[in-house]
Amino acid sequence: MGKRPRGSRSKTIYMQMKSLIQRARCYGASKREDMPEVRQVSIYNMNTFEKVWSVGMSFARWLSEQRGTPVFRMVDVKSGDVDGYMRHRKKLYDEGKVTASTLQADVAALKKLEAMVNQRYGKVEWNIPTERGARRLKWDLPKRERSKNTVQRGPAYTREQGDRLVLGVERRCGKKVAEALVFCRATGCRLETLVDLGEKGVRASRININEGTVILLEKGGKWRTVKYDRGYQEFMENLVTSVQGKDRDRPLFAVIVNGLNTSGGNLTTEQMWEEKKRAARFLHRVIKVTAEKEGFSGRGLHGFRKEFAVKRHSEYLKEIRGLVQSKNWQELSSEYGVSERKARDIVEGWAKAGRNVKERQRLVKEMDYLARLKLSKDLGHNRLDVTFAYVPRKSKK
Repeated sequence: MGKRPRGSRSKTIYMQMKSLIQRARCYGASKREDMPEVRQVSIYNMNTFEKVWSVGMSFARWLSEQRGTPVFRMVDVKSGDVDGYMRHRKKLYDEGKVTASTLQADVAALKKLEAMVNQRYGKVEWNIPTERGARRLKWDLPKRERSKNTVQRGPAYTREQGDRLVLGVERRCGKKVAEALVFCRATGCRLETLVDLGEKGVRASRININEGTVILLEKGGKWRTVKYDRGYQEFMENLVTSVQGKDRDRPLFAVIVNGLNTSGGNLTTEQMWEEKKRAARFLHRVIKVTAEKEGFSGRGLHGFRKEFAVKRHSEYLKEIRGLVQSKNWQELSSEYGVSERKARDIVEGWAKAGRNVKERQRLVKEMDYLARLKLSKDLGHNRLDVTFAYVPRKSKK
């Protein structure tokens, strides 16, 4: 017998979808170095894999229900099928079962699946717009609303709330779990720094207690050095001295869930990902339960990250005002990454403003932006606009 054609009818849609997504994995490859046409059909990390897998299997299940059979070819899926599936997902949104953010992720995953089908099985045309705005218009999709996505979108924890959470978690789950929360308060790190068993998991060897810094590897595979809150100096010193030898180069918080492999060295990529998700769910659940028992709403680990951001922004703003008032434009330029001319203009403008309220307000806004730009680098975003989600503008009275 000859070779079966790609997308054979003898294979179910589930088998085709599974093979399609699994063959797209390119873990360890550099997304930045690949050509655009390669990036369209490749999956570089477990986050993307999990989302595309979830959407792909959901789409396959819906298609099978519509056809009354799972035996049909991927290349026979038409744009009308995609339209029908998105109407189905939009209905779930209207019923409050999924968020606007989920719908956006669904469309992005379908767009990638379309490119993958074209590469592996044959030509299809699902007519999925490239631009997000065009996608919303085509299927009447809602805009993403941050306030409706997760509970942790709330404001930063206050100092008192943070202290109560840490103490409550330590009583219920032990010292190591509480230390993970304190580390986030001190550095503003992301969740993956605490729960990742691979390279992203923070090590004692990356903490410099003399310089007061910690090296983090987080979102997008980017390394950054952050000055931790010196109020936690003793905590950091104890954390570093508590591990010796080879343990200094192993993830510090890999044992926050009982039974986790300390190094992760004997686990496959998929197993490490599952353990990471398990630890993340554990932390979120612990924080939520503890907050409820303490009498306030938990905002997940992100509430600690926001607490760090609020305090750091205040510190930067205070330092900037001191430099401006002392007319030290040289240090303002070097410490906050602005040109000497810009720094001099702010200093001289403040001196000349006198009682001109409008001019002083303009300069205060300029100083706030400088503080936010530096804060954005501490948080690993490098975008000023994102800082407003952490440190909102003060409402006008």
